[in-house]
Amino acid sequence: MPFTFSHPAIILPLTTTKRLRLSATGLIVGSMTPDFEYFIRMKVQSDYSHTLAGLFWFDLPLGLILCFIYHGIVRNCFIDNAPAFIQKRLDKFKSFNWIKYFSLNWFIVCISVIIGAFSHLLWDSFTHETGYFVERSSLLKESVHLNGLAVPIYKVIQHLSSLIGGLITVTAFLTIERTTTMTSDNISKYWLSIVLIILTIVLLRLFFGLQLNQYGNLIVTIISAGLAALILTPLILKRENKYS
Repeated sequence: MPFTFSHPAIILPLTTTKRLRLSATGLIVGSMTPDFEYFIRMKVQSDYSHTLAGLFWFDLPLGLILCFIYHGIVRNCFIDNAPAFIQKRLDKFKSFNWIKYFSLNWFIVCISVIIGAFSHLLWDSFTHETGYFVERSSLLKESVHLNGLAVPIYKVIQHLSSLIGGLITVTAFLTIERTTTMTSDNISKYWLSIVLIILTIVLLRLFFGLQLNQYGNLIVTIISAGLAALILTPLILKRENKYS
């Protein structure tokens, strides 16, 4: 599969167009949502999120939940404790009132999540062994030889598009106008919590049967642990009245 966090690249043009009134949050979150079935399961298994039916009954509700989790729990705490080059670009978004925006634009947000998720399925249809276009194109199933290894063309497209998508996403982020921000005095505590939660979750998964040679499942588990840490850490710090 193309790298999850490269997927926003394909919908970035829609976040700036004035012709369509869409939600940037909905588009970006939606473009990554289908892969969250992997993260929930903590293994490379998707039975629902990468189907057209799942687009509506799985990806849409999960995408909306992720939007609320990001804006309501993750966003401000992450921005306050992020490295300076991230803080200076994202600080302006801390005052964005997601609840108010959603209440006035819920339909637009839902459509945006669906469009984002569909873009994910479309991309995957060219890069998955069971993808719609891969199954119907003999060319995509052909192999090229790289260092003596026969690699299917769809796999080459998968990795190249992940790299290109990642570069596009990073470049788009770096073009965000910077502002002057104050650095948090609690950064070490934030990142210490992140690291401890990640280690705890990964070690528990290893204890309950995850093998180190299951590379795909191991990577998914680490990402899952990181996402869980981003959610749990603000809640932990809030209990200490840091973000009340």
